[in-house]
Amino acid sequence: LGNNQTYMEFPRRALLDRIGMRNTLVSVDRFGDFVMSSQVYTNARDLARFGLLYLQNGVWGGERLISEDWINFSRTPAPATADRGRQYGGQWWLVPDGRDDVPSDAYSTSGNRGQYTVVVPSHNVVIVRRGLDYGRQGFDRWSLTREVLKAIEGVTADD
Repeated sequence: LGNNQTYMEFPRRALLDRIGMRNTLVSVDRFGDFVMSSQVYTNARDLARFGLLYLQNGVWGGERLISEDWINFSRTPAPATADRGRQYGGQWWLVPDGRDDVPSDAYSTSGNRGQYTVVVPSHNVVIVRRGLDYGRQGFDRWSLTREVLKAIEGVTADD
């Protein structure tokens, strides 16, 4: 499949450069694995580009970079978490059941220490939060989503 250099360059060649994430560094853990939830160093603009790729269903500049099946998988509740109320999809967090103050189609990444990218397809919005949370301080990405939507669109829930 290639050598170590090919492996290390893969994220940049296959995705980052193609969507303009020029200020992003993806590193590996001590085992040589890419751990995208905590081994990515980036800025808000690049996180927004990543969210925009998902908002556009995996298409960037007319080119499909992520399969539609993967995008749908990402937004589909994982069977293993079904008993907890629709909280997690395929590598993305979903709006939990019973949370009616934000659109039910919203979904979010959750990075190390409070880095969030929230995608809200029904409102054509990507929200990025760069934080520095230590431990469980209770930051609520969905309350942030609600307040941002109210501020930019004057919407509530599934209007």
